Amino acid sequence: MGALVSTVVNVVIALVAIGGLFVALNLLVDRASQRWDDRVRPWLFIGPALIFLTAALVVPAIRTVVLSFRKGPDGDGGFGTDNWTGLLGNDSVISFDQVGDILTSRLFIVGLLLAAAGLVVARRGNEGDTGLDLGNPLATVALGTALIAVLMAVFSTLRGVIWNNLWWVVVVAGLATAFGLGLAVLADRSKNESIAKTLIFMPMAISLVGAAVIWKFIYDTPGAGQAEGLLNILWPGDPIDFLRGTSGTGSIAPWNNFFIMVIMIWIQAGFAMVVISAAIKGVPSELGEAARVDGANEAQVFWRVTLPQITSTILVVVTTLTITVLKVFDLVKATTGGTADTDVLANRVYDTLRGGNFTASSTYAVMILVLVLPIMYLNIRRNRGEVRR
Repeated sequence: MGALVSTVVNVVIALVAIGGLFVALNLLVDRASQRWDDRVRPWLFIGPALIFLTAALVVPAIRTVVLSFRKGPDGDGGFGTDNWTGLLGNDSVISFDQVGDILTSRLFIVGLLLAAAGLVVARRGNEGDTGLDLGNPLATVALGTALIAVLMAVFSTLRGVIWNNLWWVVVVAGLATAFGLGLAVLADRSKNESIAKTLIFMPMAISLVGAAVIWKFIYDTPGAGQAEGLLNILWPGDPIDFLRGTSGTGSIAPWNNFFIMVIMIWIQAGFAMVVISAAIKGVPSELGEAARVDGANEAQVFWRVTLPQITSTILVVVTTLTITVLKVFDLVKATTGGTADTDVLANRVYDTLRGGNFTASSTYAVMILVLVLPIMYLNIRRNRGEVRR
């Protein structure tokens, strides 16, 4: 009890000190000349936030990067690149041994066929011109599906936690955005729009661990202390452990990863729907009316008028989901614990940190940062370009 009171008192004192400092600096600025007032006052307002961000984010990030180049589990062995060479040379982290198998993958072949069909449709839709009509809905769907199929072929063949993370990005960010777009269009045309959107968005209110428990009841195989899951009840063959990737007739690994991804898609599709729906409502109705006057049907209005107007919003959704998925941890830990070829980078951070290997844990954390930084950079550039326009 005494420690709690002491903590509360210290927090109150710190807040009073910060408030007093802010008031004092504000009074000084008020008495300064207009020139100094314009220069100092903005920093006075954002200064406390910058201090907290630096102490809670920037300093720990720098320390993590430094630790990733320290030798020894505790970082007491000097500096070097042992952590990086050891982890990147580990086949469980990233492996290129099965690159040749990608070309024989059925998904890869299907993806190439869909891409060829999409290009043919796009070319026919733009007769008399040397370009491609990528606004054609059939061409867009075919090319988009082809891209996802090819990438899934790549990431389901190459093994390692980095490939697993990238596979999560492709599947979850791609499919959650696609489902969110479709649900936004359907919900906006529903008579009970608010009820439909509430039900679809509801999984966002569930924690990832809670969602994992719910879906384990669907995926469970009959065993000691557990009932048969809904999916296995409907499955005509032998029971399959969809999360561990085993069955009576063989293994479904690494496709057990996909069944964990389905949980994240179920959760994030509602987020994508809400954001994209708001963007659709923001499209000027005059544009659609003008297209209908020119003879366009509803499908053409959506693909050639509405969709181009909400492209920037879709990119924001994809970027947000990509960063979220690169840090995925809860679902993997709550379903498989990273076993059965389902490990991801954030789970490695947790396991190595719990094992007392601070330098290896920092290296995995920096790997996540390296994957996130290009996405953040491209997003910032895009936002700056929109502001200039």
